[in-house]
Amino acid sequence: MKHILSIFIAFFAFQLSAQMVVIDTTYISNTAGIYYKVHRIVYDNGAYAEDAQLAGDSLQLYQNGKNFIADRASMFAGTIATTYDFSRRITAIFRESDRIQSLTGRNPVDSLRADNESLWLGTWNVRGDTSQVITISKNTTTGAYRWRIGTSAFRTAQPIANTVIRLNGYPTSGTFTDFFRISGDRYIQADGKRWLIKQQPANK
Repeated sequence: MKHILSIFIAFFAFQLSAQMVVIDTTYISNTAGIYYKVHRIVYDNGAYAEDAQLAGDSLQLYQNGKNFIADRASMFAGTIATTYDFSRRITAIFRESDRIQSLTGRNPVDSLRADNESLWLGTWNVRGDTSQVITISKNTTTGAYRWRIGTSAFRTAQPIANTVIRLNGYPTSGTFTDFFRISGDRYIQADGKRWLIKQQPANK
């Protein structure tokens, strides 16, 4: 009997895992003045699963919420304190690379760019508060990288290794935008407003 019951439980668990999740939510419930944090998953066949964790009475719920909000705000502030001047630091990297070139005849940023040429050259999508397609290519005479939208004028692109790229003149003339690698060939602005995602060939 226990063997049959085990098979039934395993089969039921498999059935749940095979279903598509249509709702995955967390909320606070109140039962006779005691609060619970409930995680509820609903599947497309109507089945659901819930997990409830004790949150305590109203004072505990308030204090936990207060501590959580304070900790999260502190984390945000700490993160910004280390990233707010990244654009200035990237500019300093380009200056340092040029200084090294003046002393040695070799430019580190150019070498890192060449190491990752197959990544950068090609067609990219800009997503977020806009939807655009840009092409990054190389000037065959100077070796400099450049980008443009459609048949518009070329503007300078400045990649650093495979992790950062600065698009000069984007989104408007006289400005620039830095994109940072999140994963693979997906890059994002520091403020999260725009993504830069490489288009894959149609046969991939």
